[in-house]
Amino acid sequence: MNKDMRSIIAAVVSTTAVFIAPAATAQNTKPESRAAAATDGGVNTVKITPIGQRTGEYCARDRALLFEDPNGIRILYDPGVTVTGGGDSRLGEVDAILVSHSHFDHLGYRRLTQNPDDPQSPCDDTLQTTRTGNTTTAEIAAFKNSAMLVNGSMTAFLSRKIQNILGVPADGCPGSGVGRFGDNETVVPLSSPCTLTAAFGSLVIFTRAASAFGVRINTVAALHSDSLFNPLLLLPADSLGKVLDDNGLQGYDGLANGFVLTFTNGLKVYLTGDTGPTSDMAFVVRDIYHPNLTVANMDSLNNMGPEEAAYAMKELVRTAAVIPSHAEQAVTLNGKLIPGTRTAEFIRLLGDIPAYLPLSGRTMEFDGDAHCISGCGQN
Repeated sequence: MNKDMRSIIAAVVSTTAVFIAPAATAQNTKPESRAAAATDGGVNTVKITPIGQRTGEYCARDRALLFEDPNGIRILYDPGVTVTGGGDSRLGEVDAILVSHSHFDHLGYRRLTQNPDDPQSPCDDTLQTTRTGNTTTAEIAAFKNSAMLVNGSMTAFLSRKIQNILGVPADGCPGSGVGRFGDNETVVPLSSPCTLTAAFGSLVIFTRAASAFGVRINTVAALHSDSLFNPLLLLPADSLGKVLDDNGLQGYDGLANGFVLTFTNGLKVYLTGDTGPTSDMAFVVRDIYHPNLTVANMDSLNNMGPEEAAYAMKELVRTAAVIPSHAEQAVTLNGKLIPGTRTAEFIRLLGDIPAYLPLSGRTMEFDGDAHCISGCGQN
């Protein structure tokens, strides 16, 4: 090789290095890299804790899941009727509450009165509850100063429920006002409860500091009716509730929705909400957001059955792992899957996709690739 040729090669290598260096810097802004740096060498996992009817079991009315990001941000999904209210000792801090739609078992028209730690407490749909005209969502938000992410028509409704409890309505959550996502991000913890609108295709970010890496939440569609179908429970002091009930009417409340949560360790969780299989699961949820863990509502009564849900997970979402939800029957006994249940059939049909039962009080931990690191046990 002559001297001129060696000079040309050296110049090419040097130039290539200049162009590669910025790419390496950009790569370090990916969720996995930034989260790893933020955890100071600690376990970089997302914690998921079900808050259900009976400790150690997956029961009929279990909906509530508490997510904790590696940075400590805690998000409660669909509080429903298995929490005892804002003072439920199982909750701890709650920075934000996500509600998929306004039906009683998601928004929470009633609160749990049975002792979840009593092994004799009902695990079927005869659970013991009492009415709360303010919803468990508003009670928790008022007690914990949580942000509430709900469909647009429910923000004013929940703001009024907060007023019933605290004497002042909940305002809209403030944006940080900093940087490109200044209007999208809310810095938590908050000093008072507030509301955010879950609009389809929108982005909400919960973060510890303005422009810092946080939990990203995108709202997606769910094919399910949404209405205030128990008006006497939600409107106890208003004659409108009785008028609606006397005439067999419900209050239409917009559209149900699901969510995709992107955590700081790279884990992407799709919360289906109540829905059937939809093309959006492939063209929007999978193709835009690429979730690797899915919380799939499946009961064959109000949403997908085992066959439909398994098809959706394998062919539409193509998720790496699944947490079943919304069973409408007792699924476990002594923490073990009951054969013959709809959930058992769903898990069978999933084939090689791992499914993790949401046993109340058992915290599951997932890495960024949706591998369960601890707490998942055996089905």
